[in-house]
Amino acid sequence: MVVKGIVKCLRACVAFVGGFGLGQLYYNFMLSGLMPYDVGRVVSMVLSVTLGLLNVAAIQIRCISLLTIPMYLGKDGRRVLKGLILTYVVAGPIMNMSLNAREVVRVFACSNELAHNLSGVRDTLIARPLRQTVEGMEDEIRQAAETLNYFQDVTAPIESEIEATTELHQSVELTRTADDLIQGNRSAHIEFKYQILPKDQRTEVYQKEYLKKTEYRCNNVLSAAVSRTQERMSQTWQRCAEKLPWHVASVFCAPLMTRAACDVPSALGAGICDSRTQISAGLGVGYAALKEAKAELMKGPDEISVRYQEPNENDAYADVQAAKETGDRVKQAFEEKFSIIQNALVVVNVCQAILFLRIAVAAQAYHDLFLTNIEFDNVYITDLFRKIERRRLMRSQYTLLPLKKMERSRYVDVYSLAYSTADRQRLLTQMLKVLLEVVTATTFVMLDRLFYEALDVVSQHARVEAESGTRDLEIEVEGTGIVANTIRAMISHLRTSHEQGTATNTCLPHPRIMPAIFYLRIYGGYLWVMLLLCVNPYTSRLRRLICSYFYPRREKQRVLHLYNDILKKRVRLDATLRRKAVQAIRAHYLSGESLLLRFPNILGWLRLLPAARMACLICGEIEPRNAESGWKACDMPNCPFLYCGECWLEVRGRCLACDPNLAELSDQDSLSDDELPVY
Repeated sequence: MVVKGIVKCLRACVAFVGGFGLGQLYYNFMLSGLMPYDVGRVVSMVLSVTLGLLNVAAIQIRCISLLTIPMYLGKDGRRVLKGLILTYVVAGPIMNMSLNAREVVRVFACSNELAHNLSGVRDTLIARPLRQTVEGMEDEIRQAAETLNYFQDVTAPIESEIEATTELHQSVELTRTADDLIQGNRSAHIEFKYQILPKDQRTEVYQKEYLKKTEYRCNNVLSAAVSRTQERMSQTWQRCAEKLPWHVASVFCAPLMTRAACDVPSALGAGICDSRTQISAGLGVGYAALKEAKAELMKGPDEISVRYQEPNENDAYADVQAAKETGDRVKQAFEEKFSIIQNALVVVNVCQAILFLRIAVAAQAYHDLFLTNIEFDNVYITDLFRKIERRRLMRSQYTLLPLKKMERSRYVDVYSLAYSTADRQRLLTQMLKVLLEVVTATTFVMLDRLFYEALDVVSQHARVEAESGTRDLEIEVEGTGIVANTIRAMISHLRTSHEQGTATNTCLPHPRIMPAIFYLRIYGGYLWVMLLLCVNPYTSRLRRLICSYFYPRREKQRVLHLYNDILKKRVRLDATLRRKAVQAIRAHYLSGESLLLRFPNILGWLRLLPAARMACLICGEIEPRNAESGWKACDMPNCPFLYCGECWLEVRGRCLACDPNLAELSDQDSLSDDELPVY
């Protein structure tokens, strides 16, 4: 009694420790990241203690708790692991891409402010010296305006000499008066000679006008001489008439009153006043050029002024604020989107924690079916099965071992390490599915890595560092004229010495590489899933072993039922073989005649492919590539079916496809009733 009590206490302790450990594992792997630390510790203790007490109190809980191990290693566990790996993909590369996207947004906001700051530096280095230069040009502009005014004073007499018409009108009147005295036509001759034609250019007009003025001026002298001569002759004639008698005076004094005595121009010659021989022919051209130069120089000299408006500090501050507000708005908008991703990650973790309970639900379902359905997962050849077999053998009764070939594919020997055909096909299909999931996860990992490498290249090659130093600009202008003085004044403020300190571009991205632990979790998880697929035929046997440990009576009932069921099917083996033959024959003819059978000489090389070779009519095993002695073919010339060696013995060396009694089976009889349900 004491020993039994000690054993019970040990079992209770082991059960409690197992339940407590199971609760701790579930909390640490699934729930620790979903709640605060203090709350999490309380939840973990409550959960672990509850599971421990339930394990101590109920054998069903102990059985279900142990069943979670093979369930984790089986199909349900692989599904949970795939969901967990999906969580790692979201928390790893996808979240890392989100964080790098946040860095891109930060760089955008920082670049906006940096552009404004660089504008201020550019204003300090370039705009401010130019502004000071413009402000210092007021005196030079005033001096230039005075110089231009002086130039206008210099050119005014020349313009008056060439373009003034007052003197010309007086000269014309004086010349016409003198012409009336001497009955001459000098005025008409001058007007005709210097007549301005419509085709004359401006230079020719200036030339003719000035030549006419100078010729009138010369004729004015002659006209004055005519007037003075006439006055002297009149005075002489008066004195002559007074001194001499009238009849003598009329003879000797009459010549003094003739026109010839006063015609000074005729006496001096007609060409004495021709101004074309005295004035250069290029006078008009030179004067026109002078007028154009004056017009260019005198374009509003009094309107020249320098105006500069200092930028409003409030406006500059507003620009800075606008740049900062733009960056802050972009950051805020991204943070709102990023919070959605974080919440989605929390939801995924919660769903993963709930999905993990699928293992416990599957364990409970297996436990219940083991107790309620005697045919559920009842395919194992165990030690108790062999014990029954040995007992029947000792009694010289009909035995079942070794199993027939058809039965070996349906039942599982718990000590066998060989894969069945169904296990191999299932393993290949599941491996391909896992590889597709690996490719999908790798796509996200590569996208994250590509995003990181792009930002890293920008960070390395866009780095700008300016070392400390001095910038000197010295410009010398030689000369003492107005142009030299103006240029010297313009560049005087550009002679600057600027101290440049060390500057670094702080708006470079700082990409975040995905932690290496996520590579281990993602690809290690898929490797673990593949390993579970490989050992799945063996780990699935643990489910029956655990339930048989807790429920030995139920296990004995199941083994007896399995033995009797196989024994009954063995009795009906001949009918079963016939049904399988009917099914295989109908499937063969419904799929059409093989090309290899129709053209064996041409398409004989297709035998290298397993899909092109024939299969055993009974067990469905593919014919080997090289002909073996164990395989048998029907002797009938039109029968294409083959049998493996063991099935040939089962059909007693006769072809079922050629058996005339086979046609008597109905469609209902051809249906196999010995297939076990799959759970």
